[in-house]
Amino acid sequence: MNKFHKRIFKRNDNRELFIYGRTEHTEESAQELDVTPPSSPHLRWNPSRHEWVTYSPGRENRTSFPPKKYCPFCPGSNLNFPTEIPFSGFEIAVFPNRWSSFNTHNNNIEISGIKTKPSNGHSEIIVYSDVHDDTIAEMPLDRIQLLVETWNDRYIELLSRDDVAYVLPFENRGEECGVTLHHPHGQVYCYPFIPPVIEKEVAAFHKENFILSMMESLEQKYFVYQDDDIIAAVPPFARYAYEVWIMPKKRVAGPWQFNDQQIKSFSTCFQKVVKGYDSFLNKKCPYIMGLHAAPKLEDKSFHFHIEFYPPLRSEDKPKILAGSESMAGVFIMDVLPEETAIMLREHINK
Repeated sequence: MNKFHKRIFKRNDNRELFIYGRTEHTEESAQELDVTPPSSPHLRWNPSRHEWVTYSPGRENRTSFPPKKYCPFCPGSNLNFPTEIPFSGFEIAVFPNRWSSFNTHNNNIEISGIKTKPSNGHSEIIVYSDVHDDTIAEMPLDRIQLLVETWNDRYIELLSRDDVAYVLPFENRGEECGVTLHHPHGQVYCYPFIPPVIEKEVAAFHKENFILSMMESLEQKYFVYQDDDIIAAVPPFARYAYEVWIMPKKRVAGPWQFNDQQIKSFSTCFQKVVKGYDSFLNKKCPYIMGLHAAPKLEDKSFHFHIEFYPPLRSEDKPKILAGSESMAGVFIMDVLPEETAIMLREHINK
């Protein structure tokens, strides 16, 4: 594996900030943000859908659309105010979300007639770069490889916790997807239960590895990019017009099982997909991206993959989850996956 350094910095609230880099980070810290009281989110059971809903009322106080010069994810030492990262530079930074949707505590809220429990777990922010305008499309390939290695380190550490049942790294890009901070970053949600979508995937993979079963069709018809190790394709059952999945051609439970070559292939493909989206729209494409990995580090059936959901139905026209999608959970599509695969393939392979 490529070597990376991990610095553990104890913040003024006694929580940990991690700095990941190819070079060792030893800089003295500058002024830190004031301590934010920890959140105490709670869960309520929805008996209709048989799923938990988390409530974190303090989240409305989180920073929203700050001017660039007041970005809380920029290096704090270079500015005249403190930020989440009290240094003049870094490669990748990871720290606890101050307004967490999942945070282990013992303050349960009891509501008559409603099943509740503390929303235990953990939430983190991953800042991809100390450059405010960087995106995956512009970063050097080694930075994306370092991001994959950072995800892997977080998976290994977080899945060992007793209060965590599932780890989901994800990224929301663009205001259309609810982004309120434009500095390049993602998040890691650590759930105290296995989320419903992943529960269904786990059950599906136990019956059959449907990714491997459709691999020949993906390689010949639906691919938008591929090499010997990785394939990106529009799934034949896509629910979004420009949905893309990135999948290793050989099953792994999660990216922590990649070797160096697979990390490089995966990182190259990841960047090509984002660049292709941007080229297709001639702007930074909005998307929701999530890593679907196994709930455990050792799993013999789950097939790791990434899913991209650009909220578009036709080029620049938004896809609204309307009546059928929202009320019945049945997606209505206007375009065929084999057609969008051809369009995206041209831009992703430039």
